[in-house]
Amino acid sequence: MSSRQAWTYFAAQRWAAGQLVASDVDPSAPQFLLEQRHDWDTTHLLLHNREQMPADEITWFQRAVAQLLNHVPAQYIVGQTSFYGRQFKVTPAVLVPEAETAELVEWVLAALPADRELRVLDLGTGSGVIGITLALERPCWSVTLSDISPAALAVARENAQRHQLALPLVESDLFANLADQRYDVIVTNPPYIDPAATALMDQAVLENEPRVALFADEHGLGFYHRLFEQAGRHLRPSGQLFGETGYDQEQSIQALLKRCDQQARMAVRHDVAGKMRMIHAWDFSGTGGN
Repeated sequence: MSSRQAWTYFAAQRWAAGQLVASDVDPSAPQFLLEQRHDWDTTHLLLHNREQMPADEITWFQRAVAQLLNHVPAQYIVGQTSFYGRQFKVTPAVLVPEAETAELVEWVLAALPADRELRVLDLGTGSGVIGITLALERPCWSVTLSDISPAALAVARENAQRHQLALPLVESDLFANLADQRYDVIVTNPPYIDPAATALMDQAVLENEPRVALFADEHGLGFYHRLFEQAGRHLRPSGQLFGETGYDQEQSIQALLKRCDQQARMAVRHDVAGKMRMIHAWDFSGTGGN
């Protein structure tokens, strides 16, 4: 279908479905593109289905579908995504937040007192979705965002400003630039994929998302190895750590914690698909002071 032809939004989606039919692209991606471009939900897209799409938007949509076929994530094409009911900017400098990350946020919110002033560190913040969401849901918590990547921190800064938050942002490899800081809670969605596991990964993720945020040495446990060894020095008394992990790390990450800190304890949580994807650790040795 040529961009010179008149398209309704319905016709555009039907054309896109035909383009994607023989591919491995999520068939809901074209709908996502239109909803994000216009800030519509599914109902509003249906209401606009019979309207004519402007010519410049037809051109954009055709190019966007071509990018989908080239394994570019839809979120990067439109430059934003939804997380916990809010809009966040995303670029190839940061991961696209997944459902498991929202489940991690849910766990943190449910496990900790809503009315107590807590110091929270979102370690490896990326786009900032975890820390910003916690700050919005718990206004009395004091949240810091840190990341090793200046480009990721720039995205997180924009997202904090979008949601009218003035949060500290620190460029740091783990605790290197947070040496004298202690927190009640550390939350992280770190790199945890074994570099040898690329054959099992989604091509769109592998080709587009930042490798520094995906892969860790020691079969994916390198970041957690360093974190477990240092966490006790950066948590206050009763301090707690929450993190996202790989689905195949249930035994290995618990064994790693015991090797790094015999005093610390851990609980794991499975996602909606029944796979272990989150950890909660506490009682680290060395916690103390303020």
